[in-house]
Amino acid sequence: MFQPWRLKLREAEEALRSGRLEEAGRLLRTEGLNEFLPGKRLMEKVAVQIAERAERRVAVGQTLDGWRDLETAAQFGANASLVDGLRQRFVQQGLSEVEAYLSAGDPQAAAERLAHVECQHASSRDVRLLKETTARVLAAQTHCHRGEFAEGELDLTAAIALRPDLKVLDELRKACRVKAETSSRLAGKLHGAMTKADWTAALTHAEALQELCPDHPVAAVARRQAWAAVGTNLTDRNANGRGTFAARQNLAIASPRVHGMNQPIDGNPRDSNARDSDTGASQPSGPRFLLWVDGVGGYLVCQGDEIALGQPVPGGNVDVPILADVSRRHAFIRRDAESYLIEPRRDVRVNGKAINTLTLLSDGNLIELGDGMRLRFRLPHPLSRTARLEFVSHHRTQPSTDGVLLMAESCVLGPGSRSHIVCPNWPADVVLFSQGNQLHCRTSGRFQIDGVEVDGRGPIGRSSQVVGEDFSMSLEEV
Repeated sequence: MFQPWRLKLREAEEALRSGRLEEAGRLLRTEGLNEFLPGKRLMEKVAVQIAERAERRVAVGQTLDGWRDLETAAQFGANASLVDGLRQRFVQQGLSEVEAYLSAGDPQAAAERLAHVECQHASSRDVRLLKETTARVLAAQTHCHRGEFAEGELDLTAAIALRPDLKVLDELRKACRVKAETSSRLAGKLHGAMTKADWTAALTHAEALQELCPDHPVAAVARRQAWAAVGTNLTDRNANGRGTFAARQNLAIASPRVHGMNQPIDGNPRDSNARDSDTGASQPSGPRFLLWVDGVGGYLVCQGDEIALGQPVPGGNVDVPILADVSRRHAFIRRDAESYLIEPRRDVRVNGKAINTLTLLSDGNLIELGDGMRLRFRLPHPLSRTARLEFVSHHRTQPSTDGVLLMAESCVLGPGSRSHIVCPNWPADVVLFSQGNQLHCRTSGRFQIDGVEVDGRGPIGRSSQVVGEDFSMSLEEV
């Protein structure tokens, strides 16, 4: 007579052959087949294969899955010596991973990994020592983030005493000492800038200090005071722009000293051939690129401190080539400290008044080159030296753009009226900034640079494409 349990046993055997190990074990246990000798032997095979799978998973870094398999193998009746041996190996593997996280400078991940090892009832001396060491490194990191480097060094010294064999701990202590010296210098500069109410310098030093110590209380206070002093914020979408220039004037140098500023250039018109013949003598003073902002417009971005404006003729080598009746190099705009000055080479008027010497530019000035080519000079953001040239007349650059940005350290694109490029439909600001010769982009949340996802910030090239959930722009090197 056919017995039903034999059918269930065959189902369990088929599940085992197909690699469905948990299903095979479940069938054997729920049907009580492991009470019979054939079922008991089959259960032993299931348990062994699950234990072997646990070993393979741990070997390739799937540690959590490996631990779960090991517990399942024990529940299915795997040999106790096999389970204990694997558990010890897994604990050692886990401790090695904790040490690797510490070496990588991620004590938080090390602590989380160690907590999981402890959940496996691992309480050896090695585990306890590494737990205390990790706690000390975490405490040191917290102190260093606050700028408390002396306390951080004490914690690292205690960690070294616990695990002198971990060479990374001594490296962390050395790095702590170097950061302490840098922090002290920055704090001194910050204090001096705040004493002088030089809020632009204060902001620069505060941000540098926060880069080194993200939770530095003095840097945070100084940064808030700097923003309060000029009545604006990079993320303030509702700013209406009132008082922007007055605030900037409080930050700027009142009487910039520029070599030759008070010297007349030449009351008489210069010889056109003499001036325009030196086409090879003047090159664009810095990198330039076109910035195309989807749904907003295109801008020519010049990063040099001296910008030549003129006609786009062959060999003219001007930074801002303008399709208008102007000379090859009609005028120069220079950035000095926090001020901008314009040097005329041909007929130039500022707010309707003809000039023939270096002249200080102020926010809102109307610049006229030649006969009818008009630009508006703007300084939108009080804590950035970047300026914007807006076309008032119908003239445009070649290739045609909607405006020109004279980029200093940063360029703000966003919904606020103080942005260098106003993007009314964007939910948040996007900031382009330079570090050395490298451009970077930062904004809140995740976005893509040339198809690669980044979080918060990342380096860009002058031919990059930057795409976020609610914005898109591309750069094109000139």
